[in-house]
Amino acid sequence: MQLQQMQNEAKEQELMLKEAEMDLQRYKIDADNQTKIAVAEISTYRGTEDKDINMNDIPDPMEIAKDATQQRKIDSEAYTKRYEARQKKEIEDKKISLAKEQMKHESEL
Repeated sequence: MQLQQMQNEAKEQELMLKEAEMDLQRYKIDADNQTKIAVAEISTYRGTEDKDINMNDIPDPMEIAKDATQQRKIDSEAYTKRYEARQKKEIEDKKISLAKEQMKHESEL
């Protein structure tokens, strides 16, 4: 019975690892796509480096690149927070599940 429990725990850990790997792949794909969008936006303004429509002494392409970088940072931080929250929840759920199983086994004894 303990062997079966250990096998189930190993399978759960393996599934959690696979899910984490899938999340990482999704994150990489999203980051690559965001980078491609930023590159496309920046390349649109190629040749206009000296233009400053709002006359604030900062070239407009630099302002756009800065905004894009800030947005990527915000998106990355949000993803990291969601991922950490999900991991913490999974750990807490696993602890609760193990505690329930332990109480069940103790009551059976």
